[in-house]
Amino acid sequence: MQELLQIGPDRREELDILFLAKYAEDWTEPPPTVHPRYGRELYTKFEVLSVLRGLARSVEPCASLEAFEERMRRGPAPDYIFQIYNREPVRNPEILVSALCARTGVPYLGSPPNVRAMAEDKWITKLMARAAGLSVPEGAVAVAEADLDEPPGFDGPYFVKPRFGANSEGVDEGSICDGWEEARSRASALLAAGEEALIETLAPGLDVTVPVLGGPLALHPVANHSELREGVQTEGQKRFLEPGKRGEPFDDDALCEELREAAVAFAKLVQPCDYLRVDFRVAPDRSFRLLEFNVTCNLATVMSMNIGAGAAGVSHAAMIEHFLCYSMRRQGVLAA
Repeated sequence: MQELLQIGPDRREELDILFLAKYAEDWTEPPPTVHPRYGRELYTKFEVLSVLRGLARSVEPCASLEAFEERMRRGPAPDYIFQIYNREPVRNPEILVSALCARTGVPYLGSPPNVRAMAEDKWITKLMARAAGLSVPEGAVAVAEADLDEPPGFDGPYFVKPRFGANSEGVDEGSICDGWEEARSRASALLAAGEEALIETLAPGLDVTVPVLGGPLALHPVANHSELREGVQTEGQKRFLEPGKRGEPFDDDALCEELREAAVAFAKLVQPCDYLRVDFRVAPDRSFRLLEFNVTCNLATVMSMNIGAGAAGVSHAAMIEHFLCYSMRRQGVLAA
């Protein structure tokens, strides 16, 4: 594995970071590991804040977009915005956050709004992957009830989920539909809720994700197991509000190499990007299909990014320092 990037001690002593993250506070004591309402989100932000404090002269938490815009108007501007904010009661909030950061003119973590838009659109993601020669599930999009008048040109069972969004919002065992009438009903419910529906052929197998750092540099693939039907992972599980999910290093050396190569090939299509996760579904015959990618991945020590880093011999702090350094270099905050 190639040497990771580091921020020199001199630059650390003069670097001021604004930490834009939902629920972030200037903690002096750790919050609850699992909050009864917010799950592990507060503790995850505390873990990231703790790493950043060792990499900069100052780290200023900012927990809302309203506070962020006021802070940037008030000044002085920070050197860098470390943003992992992706929840807001508006449609496609991830793109909004990236656009607000871009408007400040201050370098920030992640991807520009156009790349964020690709990541949040699971249909566009699959069209890109297919164009790059990667296998994906067959799929169709419903944006209006008329799109459900006829079944898609592929057989069930189906998997129905929101076309946009992150963190498995709108996904549960009910997303699995054995026949078209059931799929149509599920898609219709999404449309009624103001969502566009993505209808796909169900891909049996195991969810395996590949963390990728800026470079792109692929870490060890991670197998995500769920006790739910077909290994479905829910938002509640990912927030540690529901049981039945666990992640571990994927144990298949040859297939790991294939997955890393596929992830890097895809990552090159979605640049600039400081870190990401490419999700695959590995079938029992060891074939795999790309499901989606995420450019604002969960950075908790117990989640896939860090599990893959640890399996590659990279610490949580070193992982964050690498993609932070990579991001600052590509935006001119640090000399290459």
